[in-house]
Amino acid sequence: MLNEWMKKLDRLFENRRILFTFAFLAIFVESFSSVLLKMGGLYPVMSLGWAFFFCAAVGVMGIYAIMWQFLLEKLPLSTAYLRKGISYILVFIWAAAIFGETITPQQLIGAAIIIAGTVISQLGER
Repeated sequence: MLNEWMKKLDRLFENRRILFTFAFLAIFVESFSSVLLKMGGLYPVMSLGWAFFFCAAVGVMGIYAIMWQFLLEKLPLSTAYLRKGISYILVFIWAAAIFGETITPQQLIGAAIIIAGTVISQLGER
């Protein structure tokens, strides 16, 4: 049964658009672990709140690890890791949206460079 499910999943990820959407979803999941760790940091170390958010972050990273391992089977290593830069952009968006942190012009320039690099690398893969 598991073997049949894996074959169906393999066929689904033959579509590059779906594969790259899954890659973005994996990076999105990974970036959210930073939010959970920051939320845990709002509690005293070893308190119940801290432990809850720390365990939630570890769980999210476990899900991400499984997703990422699957992606590494389907994508070239350089292609997969070039997309990981997007997680930095997502973390700074989370920081502003959830924690009210300030976005600086330097961060916006850095985000633009990461996006440009990701787009340029994608153009070379066609």
